Amino acid sequence: MTIKEFAQLCNCSAQTLRYYDRIGLLKPIKVDPWSGYRYYAQNQAIDFVKIKNLQAADFTIEEIKQLLTQTDEEVYAAFDRKIAAQEQKLAKIKEIQQTYLREKSNMEALISGLSDFLLGQLSDFEGLREFGMEPEDRFRVVEHVRTYLNRWLTDPEMTEENVTLMVNDRRIQGAAQVAEAIQNFTEANLDDTILLGTEALSAEDKFRPEDFDTLWQTSGWDHVRDFLDAIPPLESDREYCLSFHLKEGNYREDISFPLFMLSAMILHKGAAEVLMGCAVERSTDGENHFALMRRK
Repeated sequence: MTIKEFAQLCNCSAQTLRYYDRIGLLKPIKVDPWSGYRYYAQNQAIDFVKIKNLQAADFTIEEIKQLLTQTDEEVYAAFDRKIAAQEQKLAKIKEIQQTYLREKSNMEALISGLSDFLLGQLSDFEGLREFGMEPEDRFRVVEHVRTYLNRWLTDPEMTEENVTLMVNDRRIQGAAQVAEAIQNFTEANLDDTILLGTEALSAEDKFRPEDFDTLWQTSGWDHVRDFLDAIPPLESDREYCLSFHLKEGNYREDISFPLFMLSAMILHKGAAEVLMGCAVERSTDGENHFALMRRK
């Protein structure tokens, strides 16, 4: 049969048959050496039916090549295995569908709870003034914090299970539990060391001074506002970290300090996308130190 006749028999186009020939799925039984015309045997239509159905069932080209040489029983068994795999995939998708809204709700509650917690600390505006901001900036600060937290908590590596809150030696695990703990914070909690983190943070993602160059630093200051305007501009295609070593007694040791500092940098420097974090440690010499660091 000519390629045209065989295409009519198989109810397909000659272009499809040429493609099958090119990839080695269904080669013509004969090719005229002078004209290059392809010729097919009538019983090759059975192989075409196999190929068409196996392709429709999402078998790969290599899988189809192997199945073309096997019996109908072996082909049926391959279909059964494909069906079982697709059923497992469908079950996984259904499981993800069921957990999606719950995880989304927990993350939203966590972001909202953190934002409300930080906003509550700004009631006397002293925190804002520390970072060179005015009372009218308080809601903008919280929106920056909300955006920053949302970007962090919606990272592909983040799940609700590995959000961790450390309050002194007490460990709180999971987005829902952390959100509930923050809602129940009292003034007594504000004197505790509060650290929000995630076990999903890899060693490569954690702040390591050796991965950064120090671009600018200052020491001996009393308030962040004393040097904020002197910090040099940040380049849009680099990643930066703000490193603090703070003396004891001046600052509240909770999550508000780094988040307020990031907000101040956004307001003063427009540095929303390049700031990757703010590291805060206790000073060992009784002085305050700050360094602007850029990833090598």
